[in-house]
Amino acid sequence: MNILILSKRDLTATVFLNDLVARLTKLPGCRLRIVLAERTRPVELAVPELKRMKYFERDLPFGTLFPRLDAARQDARPGALMTPAQLAARHGFTLSVAHGVDDPALTQAVTAFAPDLVVSARFSFLIPPGLFGVPRHGIVNVHPGSLPGYAGLYPHFFSMLAGEAELGCSVHLVDAGIDSGPLVAEGRVPLLPGRSAFAHNLDSHLLGNRLINDLVENLLGGGSVAAVPQGSSKVKSNSYPTPAEFERFRAAGLSLIAVEEYRELLGRFGIFEEVPVVADGV
Repeated sequence: MNILILSKRDLTATVFLNDLVARLTKLPGCRLRIVLAERTRPVELAVPELKRMKYFERDLPFGTLFPRLDAARQDARPGALMTPAQLAARHGFTLSVAHGVDDPALTQAVTAFAPDLVVSARFSFLIPPGLFGVPRHGIVNVHPGSLPGYAGLYPHFFSMLAGEAELGCSVHLVDAGIDSGPLVAEGRVPLLPGRSAFAHNLDSHLLGNRLINDLVENLLGGGSVAAVPQGSSKVKSNSYPTPAEFERFRAAGLSLIAVEEYRELLGRFGIFEEVPVVADGV
């Protein structure tokens, strides 16, 4: 089975791709190709909290730290996390970066690879409707929030801000809307006191990997993608948090990312020096 994974060129995606690739490459007959989206929205340069998250997620790892690891040209130690380039080299799949939906990196991946299933997770672009009918098993998206209640961007943030006890994870078929397609699988992870939005978001994505693994195993066994329509109630949809919402988040004692948590994660890549963080936490 050819599986095309559409994700993002950032730290969170790199961590969960390590887990997802390890799972899928153990399944018989699975061949992978990965396209990572590279996109910066204007709001990410205008709102301080979003600019800082861009620094932690993309600028520091991909601008400074990962290039060093890739240049070293040595295998990661057993059990360590790998950069996207190391993952591709270790498992022998093609990795490319797309800067838009019409980028040849994406269009060629669809035409040349002929995927049987497309898995989207953190992909920064809306998938063109013309691609919906290409993979025989469809296109599924991993959304790190409950649907339909927390459709759109930053569901982990809004779930925490609302005082939820759990954060959802929803695997759904992609349609012409945003996070509106029929549900394939769902799960929840606890929202733990003292744990940051960054960490909770990763928890949800890692749960999504388990749900995708179960889906692929079912398809390999001759099953099909079973899905049920979503309801209609939505709490928050399709927007980044506003400065006022970020202020409410801070006032509630909540954290977007914790520096020690971040350093521990980088240590799993083999990066142990003091990294140039911008603050003690956001």
